Amino acid sequence: MMDQNKVKIEAKKILDRFAKALEKVKTKETEFYVDREEFERAEIKGKSEDFKSELLKNAPQKDSYFVIAEKGKWK
Repeated sequence: MMDQNKVKIEAKKILDRFAKALEKVKTKETEFYVDREEFERAEIKGKSEDFKSELLKNAPQKDSYFVIAEKGKWK
């Protein structure tokens, strides 16, 4: 049976070595945004009903208006 203190000390050593190794990794600073003049798209009428019916047709479980889904089940 291992001593908990020994495990904690060994885990800290591993984490410290990993942190030092990460310090050596060079990364590029990247900005993750898009600057747009228009923030909203114009709504296209008539298309949303087609989309809804196609989505509901493809859904394994649904009621008349909603998809009944469980995370990770619908593939």
